[in-house]
Amino acid sequence: MQRIKCSEIWGGIKNADCDVCSAGITASLFSSACSGGKGGDAYYFSVCGSDKLTRLALADVVGHGEQVSEISGWVYDQLESHMNDIDQPAMMAALNHRVADRGYRAMTTAVIVSYYLNTGLVYFTYAGHPPMFSRSGSGRWRQQALPEADGARNLPLGVSSDIPYDMGDAPLVKGDRLFLFSDGLVEAAGAGGEQFGADRLRAALDAAGDAGPMKLKTHVLDAVRNWTGGGLSHDDVTLIAIELQ
Repeated sequence: MQRIKCSEIWGGIKNADCDVCSAGITASLFSSACSGGKGGDAYYFSVCGSDKLTRLALADVVGHGEQVSEISGWVYDQLESHMNDIDQPAMMAALNHRVADRGYRAMTTAVIVSYYLNTGLVYFTYAGHPPMFSRSGSGRWRQQALPEADGARNLPLGVSSDIPYDMGDAPLVKGDRLFLFSDGLVEAAGAGGEQFGADRLRAALDAAGDAGPMKLKTHVLDAVRNWTGGGLSHDDVTLIAIELQ
């Protein structure tokens, strides 16, 4: 178990299958590049100095495998440089400016999630990334979408240097769960070419019942591998199963 506390950070772009905890969360991470030991997905965990704020990020650079690992490493460094920013949409906008300066090859989707122990609220911001799933109590899993807004907003990092980003919030309590993932998970194709998709992912999450993060991660991976016939070599795949503490 990787424990992070009091201004610590942890993350990377390498293949990983491990558990992470802070004062606010217990999480189980799986990240696998489609080729080599690192790829285009970057994952990040940080805790503030008072141990009251846990922040997570998952970023997915266009392309996959070791051929884009240099860019995903650079994106990870940009996440690290901004993760103490208080204003989450402004932080995403600042990241967007840096990625846009790097050019099209650095285009990236991202999700940033912050959990404040004092408020019991989870705040989330997306940049063209698949919405995370959440489960409250013994209820069913549902995707957390941002409030509807007009105009070009919340686009992948690097599409344009002048894109606004919004923030949503969800009132969750101890024991509630979150599930973050890169699109490689839902784009895994079965024997007939059909993708696993968000509906099958939701069904797999619901079928896991009250499973904690470690078992939930395993259950979802088993469901996807059963769908593909065992392989996950089509794209980089990252998922993070989280339980609030």
